[in-house]
Amino acid sequence: MLAKAAVLYLRAMSQLPRELCWVRSHSLDNTYSYPKNMVGLVLVSHSHALALAVQELVRAMTGPDLPLAIAAGAGDDHSDLGTNAVEIMEAVSAVMSDAGVLVLMDMGSALLSTDTALEFLDEQDRNRVRCCAAPFVEGAIAAGVVAVAGGEIDEVAREAKNSLYQKAQHLGEESESAASSSTAAAIADHSVRVIIREPHGLHARPAARFVRDAASHKADVTVRNLTRERGPASAKSITGLASLEILDGDEMEISATGPDAEKALGSLVALVESFNAGDASASEKGPGGAAELAAAAPGDRAIPVSPGIAIGRIFEPVHVEIRIPDSDATNPFTEQSRLRAAIQTAQAALTQDAAVVPAAEAEIFDAQKLVLEDPALTGTAENFIQLENLNAAAAFYRAVAAVADNYRHLADEYQRQRAADIEDAGLRVLQALGVDAGSRVHIPDPGILLVHDLKPGEVSQIDKNRILGVITRAGGRTSHAAILLRALGVPSIAGADDLLGANLPNGTAVAFDGETGELWIRPDAEMAEKLRDRLAQQRARTVAAEASRHAAAVTRDGKTIAVLANLGDPAEAVHAVAQGAEGVGLFRTEFLFLNRQTPPQEEEQLAALQIVARTMGQRPVTIRTLDAGGDKELPYLGASREDNPFLGVRAIRLCLRRPEIFRPQLRAILRAGVGANFRIMFPMVAEPSELIVAQGELTRVHDELTSQNIPHIWPIPTGIMIEVPSTVTLIDQFLPLADFFSIGTNDLTQYVLAADRGNPALPQFQDAVHPAVLRMIDEITVAAASKGKHVCVCGEAAGDPVAAKLLIGLGVNELSMTSPLIPTIKATIRGVSYLNCQTLAERSLDFGSAGEVRRAAN
Repeated sequence: MLAKAAVLYLRAMSQLPRELCWVRSHSLDNTYSYPKNMVGLVLVSHSHALALAVQELVRAMTGPDLPLAIAAGAGDDHSDLGTNAVEIMEAVSAVMSDAGVLVLMDMGSALLSTDTALEFLDEQDRNRVRCCAAPFVEGAIAAGVVAVAGGEIDEVAREAKNSLYQKAQHLGEESESAASSSTAAAIADHSVRVIIREPHGLHARPAARFVRDAASHKADVTVRNLTRERGPASAKSITGLASLEILDGDEMEISATGPDAEKALGSLVALVESFNAGDASASEKGPGGAAELAAAAPGDRAIPVSPGIAIGRIFEPVHVEIRIPDSDATNPFTEQSRLRAAIQTAQAALTQDAAVVPAAEAEIFDAQKLVLEDPALTGTAENFIQLENLNAAAAFYRAVAAVADNYRHLADEYQRQRAADIEDAGLRVLQALGVDAGSRVHIPDPGILLVHDLKPGEVSQIDKNRILGVITRAGGRTSHAAILLRALGVPSIAGADDLLGANLPNGTAVAFDGETGELWIRPDAEMAEKLRDRLAQQRARTVAAEASRHAAAVTRDGKTIAVLANLGDPAEAVHAVAQGAEGVGLFRTEFLFLNRQTPPQEEEQLAALQIVARTMGQRPVTIRTLDAGGDKELPYLGASREDNPFLGVRAIRLCLRRPEIFRPQLRAILRAGVGANFRIMFPMVAEPSELIVAQGELTRVHDELTSQNIPHIWPIPTGIMIEVPSTVTLIDQFLPLADFFSIGTNDLTQYVLAADRGNPALPQFQDAVHPAVLRMIDEITVAAASKGKHVCVCGEAAGDPVAAKLLIGLGVNELSMTSPLIPTIKATIRGVSYLNCQTLAERSLDFGSAGEVRRAAN
């Protein structure tokens, strides 16, 4: 009965549209739009880990164009040894084309599963499939290189079978069939001699590029190793080239015959010269990757803000003078009503803007909504209407100017920066009152927006179909606008004023890389083409990252890093899981306390936390207790005004002073944690006594719940968020108290470098990869590792590919970030080795600035 059901299921699956099979399979390499005339490759293995490793090797040789899928492992998470006929069929269907599909299998029993899978393909597709007895690893690499070079399926299969030739020849076990792969030299029309000057010789990656280049020409090309008297071998055969054992210093003879013989030789000689210049290892970052292009022609560097490549013409807004009507108010009460309605309209627009970004970034717009509720602003405007008979627009304009000016004269830099938030929110109200406020930019074709700086409200109005990227003359990585640009996936660089000059005309062609900060002004045709290639490959990598977002983040040498999500409200948990989050590294609870006149009750908090618990299941969830104060003012606390709220009564300091706020939250967390995997994190702990007191409050709450017979989780791991330097210097005293540590790189960076993270004049001191910050993190991870305690980073740096590599190298165990960044960071981790990350991190500790670190990492 079961066998019959399985057959019926397979038959049903075989009738599904190929696109649907593509989406269903969890073992496909990616959903890249592959060339339709290329032989596809399917790897069938009993071990999912083995298949992933071979897949990575093949991709390193072929790039993203090869139609490649894997069907490996058994069980729900593919962790058991075995094969699955349904997944094999899906994988074959996904990469099927008119050119056919080659299937490689690791062991004999995989043949049975493959045979079963192929039986249920339609006859036309089944006839296009070739099962190959080639060695699994070498065969996959050889087949992939020939397939991506345009070889037919017979040629691809032959190269796979002969892939052991180099090993056999070296060990004196050469077989007749293997030897036959060294093609006899054709009668050459042309030949050239070149010497290899590459430390590893013509090894796998440059050889793969050599084969692809040779295959792109209408010519028969052969190669001989004159130094070792080996060859000739076909230049279109990866195994043939390998058999020549071309090492550093060897002289090669390249011969060609056919219509493109001369062109082929010129191209291959140029390629060898690029290897000799050190370009062969550039493919470590993938074909056309950042390292390859940067080595060929580096651009000037601005501050990297939001990753992605933008190529187009720049368009700078024309600033429109704000014209405030000067007519008197005919009826003060009518003007007050108009003003109140305009404020409500502006707040509704802010709510809409907040809905399109993650909750953490939405807090920026929530803060502006609070600005519009501030009596200091609205009351001042209404007084102008009543006492000076001003119209609503004129009164509000004067009120905004007065309040913003007051902020600009405060001693604290952070408070001075709030003036920009007030003006940004104020413009929305003026626009609702019919005032032509703001800037105008005409973009006839999709292009790049160039501005002096960007306000959060302006980011929310970006049309990604028209604006390919954003360059700001001022600003930095940590401004509110920069955070929103990253959340929306808009490529951006900042601090580019010196590179652009004062009078760059609208329509000037530019290109930039938001990950490296490289900027090219008027790139020539060759550079523009290279950048377009990089952009296409970047998009392919993004597609691949999305397709593999649920796979574990394991470095090439086997180090597993947990990739978690930062959440700002319960609704985000579903999206986090969909993006591949393995848990929640930071659940901000402030959303429950903001935008209200009274604190939330225990039951309300319990209901919200239970939503997260149900969504995340047994995935770990780290809940940060209330982090109010600083930029998150709670009106019902009645707190006195502080000159510097970021260094005042905030976070754990506030909670310990207000047990009527703190204890209901702790009760709600413990109650919601029943059956879940909750952890509690206390923010901004500066000395051990604060953690001891907080844990004492938690124990008292536990005792209270026990006495009331209320179910709750106990014990529960507790940790601290490291945000201030004192915690680092006292880390040895925290080790016996905390179960885990989480680093908030945003605050830690600004406190270590004494530079407000919102100050656009100090971008060089707002980067978490600054060596001073990295040394702090190194001290934390070394201490934590000595006691077997894990360290998470949940600041902006965790979602930055460059910073992520450094953090991994320093020994960070978990990275937590906004959900949309998870697939990219997981892919970044899979593309590096832990050993290389350690080496890079160790070197970076000895640099003197963040800029030096980023240049070394890129």
